[in-house]
Amino acid sequence: MRTLIVPCAGRSTRYPDMRPKWLLTHPNGELMLKKALSAVDMSLFDRVYIVIVKEHDKRYDAGLILRQVFPSPKIKVHVLKDFTSCVAETIHKVIKDNRIKGEIVIKDSDNFVGADYSARGNFVIGMNIEHREVSRLAAKSFIKVNEAGLITDIIEKRVKSNLVSLGVYGFESAELFERAYASLSGDKAAELVGGELYISHVIAYCIGSSLASFSYYEAGSFEDWGTLGDWLKVQRRHATYLVDVDGVVMKNCGRYGRVNWSNNEEMLPENVKALKALAAGGAQLVFITSRAEAYRRKLEKLFARHGITYHAMVMGCNHSPRVVINDFAPSNPYPSCEAVNIPRNARLSDYLGKAAD
Repeated sequence: MRTLIVPCAGRSTRYPDMRPKWLLTHPNGELMLKKALSAVDMSLFDRVYIVIVKEHDKRYDAGLILRQVFPSPKIKVHVLKDFTSCVAETIHKVIKDNRIKGEIVIKDSDNFVGADYSARGNFVIGMNIEHREVSRLAAKSFIKVNEAGLITDIIEKRVKSNLVSLGVYGFESAELFERAYASLSGDKAAELVGGELYISHVIAYCIGSSLASFSYYEAGSFEDWGTLGDWLKVQRRHATYLVDVDGVVMKNCGRYGRVNWSNNEEMLPENVKALKALAAGGAQLVFITSRAEAYRRKLEKLFARHGITYHAMVMGCNHSPRVVINDFAPSNPYPSCEAVNIPRNARLSDYLGKAAD
Protein backbone atom coordinates (compact mmCIF):
# COMPACT_ATOMS: atom_id res chain seq x y z
CA MET A 1 0.00 0.00 0.00
CA ARG A 2 1.18 3.51 -0.81
CA THR A 3 -0.44 6.27 1.26
CA LEU A 4 -0.45 10.05 0.88
CA ILE A 5 -0.94 12.00 4.12
CA VAL A 6 -1.85 15.70 4.00
CA PRO A 7 -1.78 17.34 7.45
CA CYS A 8 -4.30 20.21 7.79
CA ALA A 9 -4.64 20.15 11.57
CA GLY A 10 -2.57 23.22 12.48
CA ARG A 11 -3.91 26.31 14.22
CA SER A 12 -3.21 28.49 11.15
CA THR A 13 -1.85 31.31 13.33
CA ARG A 14 -0.16 32.99 10.35
CA TYR A 15 -3.63 33.70 8.96
CA PRO A 16 -5.22 35.59 11.89
CA ASP A 17 -8.97 36.20 12.21
CA MET A 18 -10.03 33.90 9.37
CA ARG A 19 -10.84 30.28 8.66
CA PRO A 20 -8.02 27.73 8.35
CA LYS A 21 -5.87 28.76 5.42
CA TRP A 22 -6.35 25.54 3.46
CA LEU A 23 -10.11 26.34 3.34
CA LEU A 24 -9.50 29.72 1.68
CA THR A 25 -10.38 30.20 -1.97
CA HIS A 26 -7.59 30.43 -4.53
CA PRO A 27 -8.15 33.07 -7.25
CA ASN A 28 -8.98 30.26 -9.69
CA GLY A 29 -12.02 29.36 -7.54
CA GLU A 30 -10.59 26.22 -5.94
CA LEU A 31 -9.76 25.70 -2.28
CA MET A 32 -6.13 26.36 -1.40
CA LEU A 33 -5.89 22.66 -0.55
CA LYS A 34 -7.28 21.60 -3.93
CA LYS A 35 -4.73 23.83 -5.63
CA ALA A 36 -1.98 22.45 -3.38
CA LEU A 37 -2.82 18.90 -4.46
CA SER A 38 -3.44 19.69 -8.12
CA ALA A 39 0.11 18.68 -9.07
CA VAL A 40 -0.25 15.27 -7.41
CA ASP A 41 -1.25 12.30 -9.55
CA MET A 42 -3.69 10.59 -7.18
CA SER A 43 -3.53 7.37 -9.21
CA LEU A 44 -0.06 6.84 -7.71
CA PHE A 45 -1.59 6.28 -4.26
CA ASP A 46 -3.83 3.59 -2.85
CA ARG A 47 -5.15 5.85 -0.10
CA VAL A 48 -5.08 9.54 0.75
CA TYR A 49 -5.69 10.90 4.25
CA ILE A 50 -6.48 14.60 4.72
CA VAL A 51 -6.03 15.29 8.42
CA ILE A 52 -8.11 17.97 10.14
CA VAL A 53 -9.04 18.79 13.73
CA LYS A 54 -12.50 18.48 15.31
CA GLU A 55 -12.70 22.20 16.18
CA HIS A 56 -12.38 23.19 12.52
CA ASP A 57 -14.82 20.49 11.48
CA LYS A 58 -17.52 21.76 13.85
CA ARG A 59 -16.93 25.48 13.26
CA TYR A 60 -16.44 25.51 9.49
CA ASP A 61 -18.00 22.24 8.26
CA ALA A 62 -14.49 21.35 7.13
CA GLY A 63 -15.16 17.63 6.76
CA LEU A 64 -18.29 18.22 4.67
CA ILE A 65 -16.49 20.70 2.43
CA LEU A 66 -13.56 18.35 1.89
CA ARG A 67 -15.83 15.46 0.97
CA GLN A 68 -17.56 17.73 -1.55
CA VAL A 69 -14.25 18.87 -3.03
CA PHE A 70 -12.66 15.39 -3.00
CA PRO A 71 -15.47 12.88 -3.72
CA SER A 72 -13.11 10.01 -4.55
CA PRO A 73 -13.56 7.11 -2.09
CA LYS A 74 -9.79 6.72 -1.84
CA ILE A 75 -9.51 10.23 -0.31
CA LYS A 76 -10.50 10.07 3.33
CA VAL A 77 -10.91 12.84 5.91
CA HIS A 78 -9.35 11.93 9.25
CA VAL A 79 -10.56 14.09 12.14
CA LEU A 80 -8.34 14.47 15.20
CA LYS A 81 -10.02 15.18 18.54
CA ASP A 82 -7.66 18.05 19.34
CA PHE A 83 -4.66 19.98 18.08
CA THR A 84 -1.34 18.18 18.28
CA SER A 85 1.94 19.60 19.51
CA CYS A 86 3.59 19.35 16.09
CA VAL A 87 3.18 18.03 12.57
CA ALA A 88 5.22 14.90 13.38
CA GLU A 89 2.72 13.99 16.12
CA THR A 90 -0.11 14.56 13.63
CA ILE A 91 1.45 12.05 11.23
CA HIS A 92 2.04 9.60 14.09
CA LYS A 93 -1.62 9.75 15.15
CA VAL A 94 -2.89 9.18 11.61
CA ILE A 95 -0.60 6.18 11.15
CA LYS A 96 -1.61 4.72 14.51
CA ASP A 97 -5.37 5.38 14.22
CA ASN A 98 -5.60 3.91 10.71
CA ARG A 99 -2.99 1.18 11.16
CA ILE A 100 -1.18 2.42 8.09
CA LYS A 101 1.57 0.22 6.74
CA GLY A 102 3.75 0.41 3.67
CA GLU A 103 5.08 3.49 1.88
CA ILE A 104 3.90 6.93 2.96
CA VAL A 105 4.30 10.34 1.34
CA ILE A 106 3.65 13.50 3.35
CA LYS A 107 2.63 16.72 1.55
CA ASP A 108 2.15 20.20 3.04
CA SER A 109 -1.28 21.78 2.53
CA ASP A 110 -0.11 25.37 2.05
CA ASN A 111 2.01 25.26 -1.09
CA PHE A 112 2.10 24.08 -4.69
CA VAL A 113 4.99 21.79 -5.57
CA GLY A 114 5.29 20.70 -9.19
CA ALA A 115 7.33 17.51 -9.02
CA ASP A 116 7.44 13.81 -9.86
CA TYR A 117 5.34 12.13 -7.17
CA SER A 118 6.09 8.68 -8.51
CA ALA A 119 9.39 8.66 -6.58
CA ARG A 120 9.56 5.64 -4.29
CA GLY A 121 11.25 4.90 -1.00
CA ASN A 122 12.82 7.57 1.19
CA PHE A 123 13.13 11.02 -0.34
CA VAL A 124 12.72 14.76 0.11
CA ILE A 125 11.63 17.13 -2.66
CA GLY A 126 13.34 20.51 -2.60
CA MET A 127 14.56 23.44 -4.63
CA ASN A 128 17.87 25.19 -5.27
CA ILE A 129 17.55 28.80 -4.06
CA GLU A 130 20.35 29.84 -6.43
CA HIS A 131 18.11 29.03 -9.40
CA ARG A 132 14.69 30.16 -8.13
CA GLU A 133 13.47 32.78 -5.68
CA VAL A 134 12.15 31.33 -2.43
CA SER A 135 10.72 33.65 0.24
CA ARG A 136 11.02 33.38 4.04
CA LEU A 137 14.25 31.39 4.01
CA ALA A 138 14.54 31.62 7.79
CA ALA A 139 11.42 29.46 8.08
CA LYS A 140 12.68 26.69 5.79
CA SER A 141 14.65 23.50 6.41
CA PHE A 142 17.93 23.21 4.51
CA ILE A 143 19.28 20.07 2.88
CA LYS A 144 22.85 18.86 2.43
CA VAL A 145 23.37 16.41 -0.43
CA ASN A 146 26.39 14.37 -1.50
CA GLU A 147 27.57 13.67 -5.05
CA ALA A 148 25.39 10.54 -5.23
CA GLY A 149 22.25 12.60 -4.63
CA LEU A 150 21.79 11.25 -1.10
CA ILE A 151 20.90 13.58 1.76
CA THR A 152 23.61 13.79 4.41
CA ASP A 153 21.66 16.13 6.70
CA ILE A 154 18.51 18.24 6.88
CA ILE A 155 18.55 21.22 9.24
CA GLU A 156 15.52 23.18 10.43
CA LYS A 157 15.41 27.00 10.45
CA ARG A 158 19.11 27.52 9.74
CA VAL A 159 20.66 28.42 6.39
CA LYS A 160 23.21 25.67 5.82
CA SER A 161 23.08 25.07 2.07
CA ASN A 162 21.51 26.25 -1.19
CA LEU A 163 18.82 23.53 -1.11
CA VAL A 164 15.54 23.96 0.77
CA SER A 165 12.87 21.42 1.54
CA LEU A 166 9.43 22.12 0.04
CA GLY A 167 7.36 20.01 2.39
CA VAL A 168 7.10 16.77 0.38
CA TYR A 169 8.61 13.76 2.14
CA GLY A 170 8.67 10.06 1.29
CA PHE A 171 9.22 7.17 3.72
CA GLU A 172 9.71 3.61 2.54
CA SER A 173 7.41 2.48 5.33
CA ALA A 174 5.18 3.91 8.04
CA GLU A 175 7.11 1.66 10.41
CA LEU A 176 10.33 3.60 9.69
CA PHE A 177 8.61 6.88 10.51
CA GLU A 178 7.16 5.45 13.73
CA ARG A 179 10.49 4.06 14.87
CA ALA A 180 12.25 7.40 14.41
CA TYR A 181 9.36 9.35 15.91
CA ALA A 182 9.34 7.17 19.03
CA SER A 183 13.05 7.80 19.51
CA LEU A 184 12.67 11.58 19.19
CA SER A 185 9.41 12.31 21.02
CA GLY A 186 9.23 13.11 24.69
CA ASP A 187 12.11 14.80 26.49
CA LYS A 188 14.32 14.96 23.41
CA ALA A 189 11.78 17.17 21.62
CA ALA A 190 12.55 20.00 24.05
CA GLU A 191 16.02 20.23 22.51
CA LEU A 192 14.57 20.93 19.06
CA VAL A 193 13.52 24.21 17.44
CA GLY A 194 11.05 25.74 19.91
CA GLY A 195 10.46 22.28 21.32
CA GLU A 196 8.61 21.36 18.12
CA LEU A 197 9.27 18.12 16.29
CA TYR A 198 9.35 18.64 12.51
CA ILE A 199 9.38 16.00 9.78
CA SER A 200 12.91 17.20 9.03
CA HIS A 201 13.98 16.10 12.52
CA VAL A 202 12.56 12.63 11.90
CA ILE A 203 14.49 12.37 8.63
CA ALA A 204 17.69 13.75 10.16
CA TYR A 205 17.42 11.12 12.90
CA CYS A 206 16.96 8.34 10.34
CA ILE A 207 20.07 9.48 8.48
CA GLY A 208 22.21 10.21 11.56
CA SER A 209 21.41 6.90 13.23
CA SER A 210 21.88 4.94 9.97
CA LEU A 211 18.29 3.73 10.05
CA ALA A 212 17.81 4.72 6.41
CA SER A 213 19.18 6.84 3.58
CA PHE A 214 17.11 9.52 1.81
CA SER A 215 17.35 10.73 -1.80
CA TYR A 216 16.97 14.34 -2.90
CA TYR A 217 14.73 15.30 -5.85
CA GLU A 218 14.40 18.75 -7.39
CA ALA A 219 10.97 20.31 -7.92
CA GLY A 220 10.09 21.85 -11.26
CA SER A 221 7.90 24.61 -9.82
CA PHE A 222 6.91 25.97 -6.43
CA GLU A 223 4.47 28.47 -4.94
CA ASP A 224 4.46 29.14 -1.19
CA TRP A 225 1.38 30.23 0.79
CA GLY A 226 2.75 29.76 4.29
CA THR A 227 1.79 33.22 5.52
CA LEU A 228 -1.05 35.62 4.82
CA GLY A 229 1.47 37.91 3.11
CA ASP A 230 2.40 35.09 0.71
CA TRP A 231 -1.28 34.47 -0.05
CA LEU A 232 -2.02 38.15 -0.68
CA LYS A 233 0.82 38.24 -3.22
CA VAL A 234 -0.87 35.40 -5.08
CA GLN A 235 -4.19 37.25 -4.99
CA ARG A 236 -2.49 40.39 -6.26
CA ARG A 237 -0.89 38.54 -9.14
CA HIS A 238 -4.23 37.03 -10.12
CA ALA A 239 -6.18 40.29 -9.84
CA THR A 240 -9.02 41.01 -12.25
CA TYR A 241 -8.45 44.12 -14.38
CA LEU A 242 -11.38 45.93 -15.97
CA VAL A 243 -9.77 47.63 -18.96
CA ASP A 244 -11.28 50.21 -21.28
CA VAL A 245 -10.53 49.67 -24.96
CA ASP A 246 -10.38 53.07 -26.67
CA GLY A 247 -7.65 55.26 -25.25
CA VAL A 248 -6.07 52.42 -23.26
CA VAL A 249 -5.57 49.44 -25.59
CA MET A 250 -6.24 51.21 -28.89
CA LYS A 251 -5.65 54.77 -29.95
CA ASN A 252 -8.86 56.54 -29.09
CA CYS A 253 -11.54 57.12 -31.69
CA GLY A 254 -15.34 57.39 -31.73
CA ARG A 255 -18.23 55.92 -33.60
CA TYR A 256 -18.21 58.66 -36.24
CA GLY A 257 -15.64 60.68 -38.17
CA ARG A 258 -12.86 59.93 -40.62
CA VAL A 259 -11.17 57.52 -38.18
CA ASN A 260 -13.83 55.53 -36.38
CA TRP A 261 -14.73 52.17 -34.82
CA SER A 262 -15.22 50.63 -38.25
CA ASN A 263 -11.78 51.39 -39.70
CA ASN A 264 -9.42 52.11 -36.77
CA GLU A 265 -7.01 49.27 -35.89
CA GLU A 266 -4.19 51.32 -34.35
CA MET A 267 -3.06 49.73 -31.10
CA LEU A 268 -1.03 51.31 -28.30
CA PRO A 269 1.95 48.89 -28.37
CA GLU A 270 3.37 49.71 -24.94
CA ASN A 271 -0.02 49.20 -23.32
CA VAL A 272 -0.62 45.95 -25.16
CA LYS A 273 2.75 44.74 -23.86
CA ALA A 274 1.90 45.75 -20.28
CA LEU A 275 -1.47 43.99 -20.38
CA LYS A 276 0.01 40.82 -21.86
CA ALA A 277 2.62 40.79 -19.07
CA LEU A 278 -0.14 41.02 -16.45
CA ALA A 279 -2.03 38.15 -18.09
CA ALA A 280 1.14 36.03 -18.29
CA GLY A 281 1.57 36.50 -14.53
CA GLY A 282 -1.92 35.20 -13.80
CA ALA A 283 -4.06 38.35 -14.01
CA GLN A 284 -7.55 38.18 -15.47
CA LEU A 285 -8.44 40.79 -18.12
CA VAL A 286 -12.00 41.96 -18.69
CA PHE A 287 -12.30 44.50 -21.50
CA ILE A 288 -15.12 47.03 -21.38
CA THR A 289 -16.08 49.39 -24.17
CA SER A 290 -18.78 51.73 -25.38
CA ARG A 291 -18.59 50.06 -28.78
CA ALA A 292 -21.89 48.40 -29.69
CA GLU A 293 -22.32 44.63 -29.88
CA ALA A 294 -22.05 44.84 -33.67
CA TYR A 295 -18.33 45.63 -33.30
CA ARG A 296 -17.51 42.60 -31.09
CA ARG A 297 -16.28 40.27 -33.83
CA LYS A 298 -13.98 42.94 -35.27
CA LEU A 299 -12.42 43.55 -31.83
CA GLU A 300 -12.05 39.82 -31.15
CA LYS A 301 -10.15 39.31 -34.41
CA LEU A 302 -7.96 42.35 -33.76
CA PHE A 303 -7.06 41.24 -30.22
CA ALA A 304 -6.35 37.70 -31.42
CA ARG A 305 -3.98 39.05 -34.06
CA HIS A 306 -2.03 40.88 -31.35
CA GLY A 307 -1.98 37.89 -28.99
CA ILE A 308 -4.20 39.48 -26.34
CA THR A 309 -6.05 36.88 -24.27
CA TYR A 310 -8.86 37.83 -21.93
CA HIS A 311 -11.62 36.51 -19.70
CA ALA A 312 -14.50 38.55 -21.12
CA MET A 313 -15.36 41.50 -23.33
CA VAL A 314 -18.32 43.65 -22.33
CA MET A 315 -19.76 45.74 -25.16
CA GLY A 316 -22.15 48.66 -25.13
CA CYS A 317 -21.13 50.23 -21.81
CA ASN A 318 -22.19 53.81 -21.12
CA HIS A 319 -19.73 56.45 -22.25
CA SER A 320 -19.34 57.60 -18.65
CA PRO A 321 -17.30 56.86 -15.49
CA ARG A 322 -16.98 53.20 -14.47
CA VAL A 323 -17.28 52.35 -10.77
CA VAL A 324 -16.14 49.04 -9.23
CA ILE A 325 -17.88 47.90 -6.05
CA ASN A 326 -16.40 45.03 -4.04
CA ASP A 327 -16.54 43.78 -0.44
CA PHE A 328 -13.47 43.47 1.77
CA ALA A 329 -12.65 41.09 4.61
CA PRO A 330 -9.53 39.58 6.23
CA SER A 331 -9.24 37.09 3.36
CA ASN A 332 -9.72 39.85 0.76
CA PRO A 333 -8.42 42.89 2.66
CA TYR A 334 -9.05 46.57 2.13
CA PRO A 335 -8.73 47.95 -0.46
CA SER A 336 -10.41 45.10 -2.34
CA CYS A 337 -10.80 47.25 -5.44
CA GLU A 338 -8.74 50.06 -6.93
CA ALA A 339 -8.90 52.53 -9.79
CA VAL A 340 -6.26 53.51 -12.31
CA ASN A 341 -7.03 56.67 -14.27
CA ILE A 342 -4.71 57.48 -17.17
CA PRO A 343 -4.73 60.33 -19.69
CA ARG A 344 -6.15 59.22 -23.02
CA ASN A 345 -3.63 57.21 -25.10
CA ALA A 346 -1.02 57.49 -22.30
CA ARG A 347 1.46 54.73 -21.41
CA LEU A 348 -0.28 52.37 -19.00
CA SER A 349 2.84 51.11 -17.23
CA ASP A 350 3.49 54.63 -15.89
CA TYR A 351 0.27 54.43 -13.89
CA LEU A 352 -0.06 50.79 -12.85
CA GLY A 353 2.44 51.11 -10.00
CA LYS A 354 2.17 48.15 -7.62
CA ALA A 355 -0.58 46.61 -9.71
CA ALA A 356 2.03 45.82 -12.36
CA ASP A 357 4.26 43.87 -9.92
